[in-house]
Amino acid sequence: MAMPRIMAMFGAVLLTGTCLLAVRASAANSGASASPSGEVIFLENFEGEGDWTHSANEKYNGRLIKVKDAAGDTGMRVPTQAMHYGSGVKLAEPIDLTKGFTFQYEVLLTSGLECGGAYVKLLSETSDLTLTALDGDTPYSIMFGPDKCGTTNKVHLIIRHKSPKTGEVEEKHLVETPTVKFDMLPHVYTLTIKPDNSYEILIDNEVAKEGSLFEDFQPPFNPPAEIDDPEDFKPADWVDEEEVVDSEDEKPEEWDEEAARTIVDEEAQMPAGWLEAETHQTDDPEAEMPDDWDEEEDGVFEPAKIDNPLCSKAPGCGPWERPSKANPAYKGKWSPRMVPNPAYKGEWAPAQIPNPALYEDLAPMSNVAPIGAAAVEIWTMNSGIVFDNFLATYDAEVADDFAEKTWRVKFDAAKMMEAEDTAKELGMWGDVLVKFKQLSNSWIFKPLRPYFEPIVDNAMKHFNAELMMVAFIAIPLVLVMAVFIFCRGDQTKIKAAKEAAAAKKSDEAQADDKTPEEEKDEEVEEVEEKSEEGEEEEVPVKRRTRTRKVA
Repeated sequence: MAMPRIMAMFGAVLLTGTCLLAVRASAANSGASASPSGEVIFLENFEGEGDWTHSANEKYNGRLIKVKDAAGDTGMRVPTQAMHYGSGVKLAEPIDLTKGFTFQYEVLLTSGLECGGAYVKLLSETSDLTLTALDGDTPYSIMFGPDKCGTTNKVHLIIRHKSPKTGEVEEKHLVETPTVKFDMLPHVYTLTIKPDNSYEILIDNEVAKEGSLFEDFQPPFNPPAEIDDPEDFKPADWVDEEEVVDSEDEKPEEWDEEAARTIVDEEAQMPAGWLEAETHQTDDPEAEMPDDWDEEEDGVFEPAKIDNPLCSKAPGCGPWERPSKANPAYKGKWSPRMVPNPAYKGEWAPAQIPNPALYEDLAPMSNVAPIGAAAVEIWTMNSGIVFDNFLATYDAEVADDFAEKTWRVKFDAAKMMEAEDTAKELGMWGDVLVKFKQLSNSWIFKPLRPYFEPIVDNAMKHFNAELMMVAFIAIPLVLVMAVFIFCRGDQTKIKAAKEAAAAKKSDEAQADDKTPEEEKDEEVEEVEEKSEEGEEEEVPVKRRTRTRKVA
């Protein structure tokens, strides 16, 4: 009975997988028209006319354009490299940063990112905010997103904070930033700043960086209580050299600075089998002079050279020379030893004075201007950067859900195309791996996806037919055997229990029956145990509880 049930379960799994693939395929066609699951402050998916305004500043010689991909999804594209781009869109209502908020957008680097930015500036809401006048000096509240050039490779997070004491606006930079994903797949970048002054940066809906506004930014949101005294200078006679040259130290007479680092090893001998008469390359014996070769015009024909096959079987070929070895007499350039400096006073540092600009801002986002617009103000040496699905909301879960409906669909489709291209080179096994990858994209396998998908991806990158054969035979066999043993074990236990129950109904003596004396002894022991338990002090059980935050 166990085997038919196993086959039925296997058939049900296949049927379920097929249905899920159909559901996924239909969902892939609806990603472009997906809607947020809750309230948003700002949404731009470029499906409508849009209100993006190009800066009139002549510096911005590039103009962003709307494009559709193969699935019909629309985005905003950087069409030409080595240009400045400046475009923005006003928000219907300013974002109140004291409430905490989430901002996210997608970036697709169709030609990679060698040098340029793909970040977004969230412009400050001011009375004179005009997008036609957008330039590098236009005040922004937050700058967020990828930037890569030379040694720079970071996802920026810069917050412009106003001192509650002096009114001066200062840029606060996240110090340890995530790195940019500069492959040619779509990626979604998400920033969440919470009312408790913590932040999160997500890349592809996974946390890449999180922490506190008070701990991870430079300059800090709250300045130090003391600062260096700007009028304090190091005295002219201050000695900060910890060691000095020992004036009494002299070079030993036997110290030879001219001795070579290495010398010829006179004890070395030529290895047996070394072919001194052979050269590393020899004429190709199969080379033939072309029929149209004219030695009077083309010169003497010389056959092509090939590696000498004799040399590959010998320790070496050609003239043998003794190798070098380290010179035991080599000591290098002599220098006198260093000794502690008796005049050393330590490392000098200016005196500390109270910070005249000291303040304590317990709610730093209240001193960051509300956001009134989003802008792409970049310079890049790469064309083909595509922006899409800008979203701002006070509910982070709405952003997470929207990313799964939009970015995830495009990402899975792009990964599937890569897998299908790879599968063509792997034949039958490639098709099998593609089917498994399709199953890993189904929502029902989402909890297992982080473990399952890398296995399939690695199998495609480092394909081994023998290992694949073993895996596809061994894994099902192990599963079937496990289920069979489990079912068989249960049936054996059930059968034994039934036999034992049937025997108990009989008046005949059984092997496990007890004599009257044994039953009396057990009753005495049970009474004694209960008496001992009553004397022990009852200890309450401690339970760990978890409180849930209420928004």
